[in-house]
Amino acid sequence: MSHIIEVTVPPLPHYMLSGSMHVSPGGKHLSRKNIGVFDLLVISQGCLYVNEEGQDYEISAGHALILRPDCNHYGYSSCTEETVHHWLHFQILGDWRVIEEQEYYKQRAALEKEDTAYTPLHPFETSPFTLALPQFIKLPQPQKVIDTIDELTDMNRNSHHSSVRLKQQALFQEVISLLASSLETTTPSPGSVCAEKAAAYLREHYREAFSAKKLGESINFHPVYIARCMQKVFGCSPAAYMLLIRIEHSKLLLIQTDMPVERIAEEVGFNHAAYFTACFTKHEGLSPRKFRQLFAWNRES
Repeated sequence: MSHIIEVTVPPLPHYMLSGSMHVSPGGKHLSRKNIGVFDLLVISQGCLYVNEEGQDYEISAGHALILRPDCNHYGYSSCTEETVHHWLHFQILGDWRVIEEQEYYKQRAALEKEDTAYTPLHPFETSPFTLALPQFIKLPQPQKVIDTIDELTDMNRNSHHSSVRLKQQALFQEVISLLASSLETTTPSPGSVCAEKAAAYLREHYREAFSAKKLGESINFHPVYIARCMQKVFGCSPAAYMLLIRIEHSKLLLIQTDMPVERIAEEVGFNHAAYFTACFTKHEGLSPRKFRQLFAWNRES
């Protein structure tokens, strides 16, 4: 049985916190009861087995599940392979309800048949509307959702600044929009398919020198079309996307290892450490060495 979470807005859903987690084979999702927040899970690798209120969900790569704040959930089966999931906690401060997917589409069809526009009684009256979110779905653009959650997570370290929290809330609405639009069609557009394939290839081959020709041959699309699709879906060119992936991996190495910056630059695909430092500094606002000093784990504690 599929469910829809229908939200009355304003107010809009509110971002709280996000992160990612690796679950080794044999591990399970946490058991929790009435956690008080919505918990969005998006799987990028493997499969997570979660039960909520007696219903089992197999959340495989590319799928998303929203766990409700007023329910009990637990891992009903162990992971059989290395599993990576990205999580995001959010809150709905206004009214919301859960309805069956079949009932939702029935109600929507009836409203569309009426074809009546909402007219406020007063020119300054707030016009509320409903926002529908699928509780469980195969995402048409999974990598776009994952990248956005990762960006939100990366911003958490500076969330003590009001300006950063405002940017997070605006960015979170992109996640909400992607989830809501996935209800309109579960069949991704050709452009989304192309962009997702290109993103997957670049994530796998980020250590190699970028080649638009090789990328096109590998996923069987013309390089110009790939660039157009990635700009539309991810907001950047393939080369810029690969650069972001390299910086993403370099940050993990800076935090989790004692490798010299020069070695890290080589490890993530840069031929010259100076160019790596320049790119990293432009993107992060501080040099790799300062980043390490600020955010490296204290492994002695």
